[in-house]
Amino acid sequence: MPSKFGFLSYEISHVIRQRFNKKAENIGLTHAQWRVLVHLSGNENCRQIDLAESLEIKPITLVRQIDLLEAAGLIRRNKDTSDRRAYRLELMPKAYLVMQELWNIADAVEAEVLGTLTVSEQETLTTLLERVKNSISPSSLSKAVA
Repeated sequence: MPSKFGFLSYEISHVIRQRFNKKAENIGLTHAQWRVLVHLSGNENCRQIDLAESLEIKPITLVRQIDLLEAAGLIRRNKDTSDRRAYRLELMPKAYLVMQELWNIADAVEAEVLGTLTVSEQETLTTLLERVKNSISPSSLSKAVA
């Protein structure tokens, strides 16, 4: 029987994004925009190209998200002093309030999705998924090739 892991993980991820987006409609942000904010909060003042790499998306895809987040007053582009072609990204104070609301939504969606599992099963699932993710991350793959 062929492996179902890839299919199941895609389907689960799709449902989670749909539920998140539905609950976040009143805030006016999508799951993709929230991902940008979360990654940027952990890497403040990074260049757009570096953030795209961190998110594992194409820079042109990120530009649209940045445009929307900047228009909402959540981030600001600043010229890079060492490279006039590049921009560095800064979270605005409003972003932290919005991110807290989005974390609350994410927690609610997670509780809904994982509600059929015991707490112990949820912890085991999370641990195993983190191990899989870490083993296939770009940095771990480049180490395996070297």
